[in-house]
Amino acid sequence: MIIRQDRSERDSLLLVYVGIWFAVIVWGGSFVAARLLLNADTVGAATLSPAILAASRFSIASLFFLVPLVKAIARRQLSVRNLLRIAFLGQINFSLYFWLQYIGVQQTNASISSILVVGLIPVVTAFLAQFIGGEKFSPMRLAALLLGFCGVVLIVLQKPIALSSGSGFLFGALCLVSNAFAFAIYSNLSKRWMQGISPLVMTGGTMMSGALGLLLLSFINPASNRWDAVLRLDVTQWAALFFLAIVCSVVAFFIYNFALTKIEASRVAVYIYFEPAVTVLLGVTLLGEHLSWQTLTGAATIAASVLMVNRLKR
Repeated sequence: MIIRQDRSERDSLLLVYVGIWFAVIVWGGSFVAARLLLNADTVGAATLSPAILAASRFSIASLFFLVPLVKAIARRQLSVRNLLRIAFLGQINFSLYFWLQYIGVQQTNASISSILVVGLIPVVTAFLAQFIGGEKFSPMRLAALLLGFCGVVLIVLQKPIALSSGSGFLFGALCLVSNAFAFAIYSNLSKRWMQGISPLVMTGGTMMSGALGLLLLSFINPASNRWDAVLRLDVTQWAALFFLAIVCSVVAFFIYNFALTKIEASRVAVYIYFEPAVTVLLGVTLLGEHLSWQTLTGAATIAASVLMVNRLKR
């Protein structure tokens, strides 16, 4: 009986890890898909603003979670406190996170965006876990975090800093660094607050809350955020939008939230580090992006930091 139970637990964990790898691969491709929508290079293709792309993506994705969320509310499975927490997490993980991410993708490129965001997430998650998750801090972990910070600085400062209105690279890189902090806060808080809430309801609630926040954000500046651009997307861009909405949002985020109920937040976040490998491969082959020695060296430094953090945790 005990042997069967152990096998069942191992099979369950195996499915969790398979799901994490699936999420890693599709999220790696999401940076390339977003780049196709934010910086159109082909003739006749439309260009979406960061707010419009994020609002479109999660407005479509949240429709898939509408029924289970309404059922949970109707059956009073969610308290007022849980609803407020879900709304707060939605603003952090969807409204703020993806608005900052798409600004960064637009101002830099897909490869640098994935390295800065994904490379920093495990390090920042481990750092914030000392204050939010109650994990212990050590001098060696501080050294690992500082090493990751040095890698970020090397990537961000690879271009001359200009304080003019055209210094989009630095601004985009800073948005991406802030982006990693937003996701790390979400991972640690959702790990604490998800007790008693199913991953399906948590994913749907946070996504719907974030979609509403992004819709409001898209109407702040009508001159830059033009919804009519969505109607002018070509076939490839529509495919990219639905890939972002359904595969990357509905499926991958549900898998990620489910994994958080089985494994520690900082350990799940470590696997996300492999996203840049997927993004760089697709960015170079599909978008013709070039990698500088600063980007490669900075990525290797961040990788060393992540390995140190994971090794110290074990």
